[in-house]
Amino acid sequence: MHLTNAPIRIAVAGGNYGGLSAMRELYLQLLATDPDYNGTKQAPPNPNVKITLIDRRDGFVHYLGMTRGLCQSDYGNKLWVPYSAMPWLQHSSISVKKGIVTRIASRHIELADTSDRVEFDYLVVALGLSRAAPIGVAASTRDEYLRDMDRQRGLISEAQSVVVVGGGAVGTELAAEIKSDFPQKEVTLIHSHSLPIPGPSFTSEFRQSVASVLQSLGVKTLFCERVVDESSASSTEVGVMPVKHGDILPELVDSVKRNATLTTSSGLKVYGDVVFNCLGVKTKASLIDLPSSSNEPIFSPNGIRVNESMQVDDPSYSHIFAAGDVSSKDVLKFAGPASRGGRIAASNIARLIHAPIGETPALGAPKRKVNGDKNGDGEQEYGFIKLVLGERHAVIQRGPEVVPTKAAIHMMSPDIKLGKATRKLYIGT
Repeated sequence: MHLTNAPIRIAVAGGNYGGLSAMRELYLQLLATDPDYNGTKQAPPNPNVKITLIDRRDGFVHYLGMTRGLCQSDYGNKLWVPYSAMPWLQHSSISVKKGIVTRIASRHIELADTSDRVEFDYLVVALGLSRAAPIGVAASTRDEYLRDMDRQRGLISEAQSVVVVGGGAVGTELAAEIKSDFPQKEVTLIHSHSLPIPGPSFTSEFRQSVASVLQSLGVKTLFCERVVDESSASSTEVGVMPVKHGDILPELVDSVKRNATLTTSSGLKVYGDVVFNCLGVKTKASLIDLPSSSNEPIFSPNGIRVNESMQVDDPSYSHIFAAGDVSSKDVLKFAGPASRGGRIAASNIARLIHAPIGETPALGAPKRKVNGDKNGDGEQEYGFIKLVLGERHAVIQRGPEVVPTKAAIHMMSPDIKLGKATRKLYIGT
């Protein structure tokens, strides 16, 4: 490692799957370089490195289990793991700064409600995507999270009818989970396409299988219907945090309506004691203020443009990496690809730091997993996706094939990978 008069400053903006995976890899490669310091014993101090994690929350949230957590309190309360509970994050070279990122410039990060700036020599942007609450978590502390989850579960428990708008992965899993846990309730899924889970990566067989499971559970599916009007007697309220730059983050605005009547594009009137809006996500790329040094824009419709090494694809910003949902990598916006991207970005930063002065090291790249594009032979390529539809059903697409029903059930993770995710947060234990 280069010895300098001042420590090398590394910032990671965003702390969930992508950001925390980056932090973990930085710890292992820059601090815990001896196998004895793999987490069972804290790595020794290193004055040459300063690593800062910036997150608006004080803990990691296992989003994969959020739909089940809205229905089952014992499970849902485990989805938030405070950063203070992760021993390796307490290293003297690591600091966790709680705050809302409002602007990322080429060498510093600005936060809401403070004039303090986080300066960096290297940066991993892992801000993810914004999704409206409660699927997107509005809380910033674990106590707030537990309070909000209790309130949402209360709404579901008391409701006789629940409407879910949006038939993507989150909407289908939420509708299936509610109907599985509360079979007596009327659950309706409204989706604008002819089948759930839209997108070129998914086969019609897979999408039809998802629809069949929903219908077998008793979920009323209204396909090819779009909500065009809504009247609501009341709505739940979640405080919106002010931000001084960029748009309000959607997850800070609650999307749950009570006693609402929806009008669809065909004129149907659909009433729900509780209505969940699971429509789409929003990139946070607008928070990044990086002027392009060429005619190529920094941002694409899919996020921050990056090259194969996860670096911002612009020679002016080779010290900035983007991982997970905020990047333009042609992968599904899921936890697995975000985690892999974070590890690769952090590993490449470590390679740059360890390289002899004047030398440019070879940087790593993720294995290419194209979803919905054509490969070099003009053949369609497909990704891997597993939908957990309640505790007894799963639909899995692997390549162009749909895994048989019985096999898919056996391939389910009973806790929706909560145990696996949590184990990775505690290095060496």
